[in-house]
Amino acid sequence: MDKKALKQRALSLVDIPNHLKLELEDYTVEDNGEGEAMFAWANDEQEESISISLDLDGKLTDLSIDLNKDVSEGPALSILERRQCAETFLNEHYPEALTVLSFYSSSSLSHVERFYYEQLVMDLPLPQAGCFIDVDSEGNIVRFAYNGIKPTPEIPTRLIEKETLKKDVEEKISLQPMIVELYTDLHRVKQDGLRLVYDIEPFMEYKADVTDPTISIIHDQEETETYVDLPVQAAREQGDITLESLIGITDSMEVIRESDVGDETGIVWREKGWEMEETDLSVVDFFKRRNDDTVKAFISKQTGKVRSFIWFKEQQGTLNLSHEECYGRAIDFLQTAIPEYLPYMKLIVENEREDDEEELLKNSYVFTIQNGNGVKVQFGFVMVTVNRTTGKVELYSGPKFDLEELKKIPSKPAISEQEAIRIFLERLDFKLEWEKDYESDDEVYNLVYKPYDRKTGESIRYIDVVTGDII
Repeated sequence: MDKKALKQRALSLVDIPNHLKLELEDYTVEDNGEGEAMFAWANDEQEESISISLDLDGKLTDLSIDLNKDVSEGPALSILERRQCAETFLNEHYPEALTVLSFYSSSSLSHVERFYYEQLVMDLPLPQAGCFIDVDSEGNIVRFAYNGIKPTPEIPTRLIEKETLKKDVEEKISLQPMIVELYTDLHRVKQDGLRLVYDIEPFMEYKADVTDPTISIIHDQEETETYVDLPVQAAREQGDITLESLIGITDSMEVIRESDVGDETGIVWREKGWEMEETDLSVVDFFKRRNDDTVKAFISKQTGKVRSFIWFKEQQGTLNLSHEECYGRAIDFLQTAIPEYLPYMKLIVENEREDDEEELLKNSYVFTIQNGNGVKVQFGFVMVTVNRTTGKVELYSGPKFDLEELKKIPSKPAISEQEAIRIFLERLDFKLEWEKDYESDDEVYNLVYKPYDRKTGESIRYIDVVTGDII
C-alpha cells in the first residue's frame, strides 16, 4: 500500500474523537522490503491517546487506545465473553491465526482482561510469537500487539536428565546476601519493600538437548568493583531549597507538561516561547517536540523531593573543571539533595575510562548504596553527571526507597548460606522452555531447562535470609 492508502486504512480501524490531534505519522521501509506505518493521536494534555501500527500491506500489528471514558453502569462482561470478543477481533484481522495460535492464558490488569494467544511447540510457547489482546468490561479492544507466526523449531531427539542438572547446580552453587526491593505484583510477598535475601539469579537456564550440563545463557557476572568512601561532609543547614533551584530551572523557563506516574509526578520544563524551526509528523520530529531543550524531573508524591532529573537542553560554559573538581560538585549536590543517604553510599571506581578525560564535556559518577555492613542494595544506584564547562548537575538519579526502611533491614543473615542452599536444592526442579537465540540473524529457538519451585510451580528468585522462605 502507498502512504495515503495506509493512512486511510488506519483511520478505518478506529473512530478518532475530535479532541485528539494527529501527532505522529511515520513510514519506514527496511532493506528487505518490510516496514511499518505508525500513527498516533493525543489531546493537548497528553492524557488521552490512540496509536496504530500497520505493516506495509495494511495489516494491524499494534493498537493502543487510552481514553478517559465514563465507566459503564451496566453489568461487566464475563471473562469468557471478553475472550470471545478477543477472538472475534483476532479473526477479523488474521483469519488464519487461530489455526496456529492457541489460547494460552489470561490475566486481570487495571480495568482490562489480557488474553495471550501463543504459538505452541511441544505444548510450550515460542517467545516473541503470537499476540495479546486487552478487552475492557464492555468488550472493547483497547490494546493489541501481534508478533506473528514463526518458523517451527526443530524438536530435539534427546534431552539431558534433570538429575544431572541438579548435581551440577549442587556442585557450583554459591549464594550471596543482597538487599532487594520486592513488589506484590511481581513477587509472592504480602507487601512491597526492601528485604535481605540470598540471590538465585545467576542460575538461570541449561541447554536441554545435550548430554553434559551446559549453561546456555550466562548472565553477565558483575566485574569486581572497587568502592571508595565518600569524603566526610560537615553538617549544613539546608534552609529552604526549591525544586527549581535544586534542578537549576530559571525564570525564563516554564512547565509544559505535568503527569501522574504512580508514586511520582513527572514535570517537564522548557524555555518560554520555544518553537521548532521545521517540523513534520515523523518519529524523529515527534521526539524532538517532546524532548528537545527540555528538563525532565520525577518528584516523589510522598516526600515532595526530587527523585531524578535530566537536562536535554545543551549548556556550554567557560569553565574547564577537572574530574576531581566535578566530583566535588557532585558530592556538594548530594549533600543538598539527599544528605541522610551519604553515610550509606560508596563511589564505584571505574578502572578504565573509554574516552580521554580531557575531551569529555561531562563527568558521571555512580554510587552504590549499602546497609553499613557491606551488603548492597540491588539496583540501588545513585548517579550524578556534572557539566565540566558550567559546573552544573545535568543528570541525577536518586534512590527510590526510604532510608528508614533500609535501617530496619537485619545487619546479617539469620540463616547460613549452607542452609539457604539446602532449602533451594530441596525445592528445585526444572521445566522446559523455548528461548530465542538473539545471536542469530534468523528466527532460531533453543530448548532450555529453567529452574522452578516444585511446590508452587513458579520460578525461584530469592530466599529470605530470616525466614528461609522461597520468593
